[in-house]
Amino acid sequence: MASETTRDSVRSVERALTILQCFTLDESALTLMEIARKMDLPMSTTVRIVSTLQKMGFLDRNGDKTYSLGSRAYSVGCVARAHFRIQKVAYPFMVQIRDATKEAVSLYGFEGESRVCYEHVPSLLSMRCVVRPGDHFPLFAGAAGKCLLAYSSPEIVEREIANAYPITGTTIVDRDAFLKNLAGIRENGYAISYGEREEGITSIAVPIFYPRGKATVCLSVAGPSVRFTDAVIRDLLPWISRLAADITKLVS
Repeated sequence: MASETTRDSVRSVERALTILQCFTLDESALTLMEIARKMDLPMSTTVRIVSTLQKMGFLDRNGDKTYSLGSRAYSVGCVARAHFRIQKVAYPFMVQIRDATKEAVSLYGFEGESRVCYEHVPSLLSMRCVVRPGDHFPLFAGAAGKCLLAYSSPEIVEREIANAYPITGTTIVDRDAFLKNLAGIRENGYAISYGEREEGITSIAVPIFYPRGKATVCLSVAGPSVRFTDAVIRDLLPWISRLAADITKLVS
């Protein structure tokens, strides 16, 4: 009986945390029905967990009967950001890269079935690649996603191949070509994307082996293809790779 009670308690915690993750930068307010649909939960269960989260301050109920993340979620996020080691270590290097190249620099991490932007330093130029910290993107397209996938388990790679679809004309969806691309990333130590996720944008990414030697984070530089050319990339990659290695040493 005790073990069953423990399992129920753990499941409730898992569901509560997953509900909080339903909210994104683009979906900051959700109805109970939308939360239940995202969670694939009965409405009664959704109401119970959402009510508890509201009482604890992790969710707020809005005037239009939607819910948003509350003040307690904000304060926890502030504490996490202030002590998020990889971001604190990488950020000065990112600014250094941005100032030298004038292009946008991002720090991406591996979360579930997507990559998430942990930090972003915007380009100094008017025509730029726009990304927000907290944005989620597919793993199967783009330099950062491929860089993370290249060092992932075969099961995750196969899942992403099965999920892949042509976002643009250069998105790689063929299984053999996909696997060859990942093998090249591991061999070279970097990934390059020519508009795989967004047409007209070229990006590069190098792995940061964190935590404990696992490449679950990467550093990415992106810019318009007319400006971020192969010649620029050739000159930039050795330096970016060295900086990523420096970050790895500092967080190890």
